[in-house]
Amino acid sequence: MRKAIQLRVMLWIEGEDEPAHDFAHSTIQAVREIIAAGSQIYPGLEVRIKKISEDTDFDDEDEAGLENDEDT
Repeated sequence: MRKAIQLRVMLWIEGEDEPAHDFAHSTIQAVREIIAAGSQIYPGLEVRIKKISEDTDFDDEDEAGLENDEDT
């Protein structure tokens, strides 16, 4: 039986970068590569990235919520 699911994932990514460098662009590319590499472990699952974008509405309240999230 073929099944499908759409998942929403929120990632918090930190790293060192040059001040004038586009951190969003480089981390979006890194996430695409991480997912592609991980999907090789599960060849029976077809993974399509529909959209990756920076959350420009992020605020301190969002960060507080991230600290309380558990890995599931």
